[in-house]
Amino acid sequence: MQKMKILIAEDDTLTLTLLERLLGGWGYEVIAVHDGESARRVLLAGGIHICILDWEMPWLNGKDLCEWIHSANLTKEPYVILLTGRGKPQHICDGFAAGADDYITKPFERDDLRYRLADLALRVMRFEALGETMTNIDPIDMYRLDLSRFSKVLALPV
Repeated sequence: MQKMKILIAEDDTLTLTLLERLLGGWGYEVIAVHDGESARRVLLAGGIHICILDWEMPWLNGKDLCEWIHSANLTKEPYVILLTGRGKPQHICDGFAAGADDYITKPFERDDLRYRLADLALRVMRFEALGETMTNIDPIDMYRLDLSRFSKVLALPV
């Protein structure tokens, strides 16, 4: 199975390095950049499943990049997590209004990030397996489908 590709756009070198190591250790393929414009070039090349974007970056900030992602007609639109020091309620609302799928404030809890990424990775796998029909499936049927599919992968009795 191909690794899930995650783009991290973060201008703080320490945070970027920490995220790269954590996500790589969790089995993700990580592409790391220091600014929004570099992130945009990576996104145009395609193949990114999830983006983790800092809000405050040079040349193109994470909120504006998030808006661009939803208007750029990319082949595959990635899920977006804004990971930022901006934690006021208005910032959070603005982030979701820009199209973020999730919003995490710094400093972040490692396990919180891990489980949120796992949830998004599951959504990506569902969409790739089921395509557009995924949106029409009842949540209980989706749960049963996941349980059946992943019990086979993990060799668990159903």
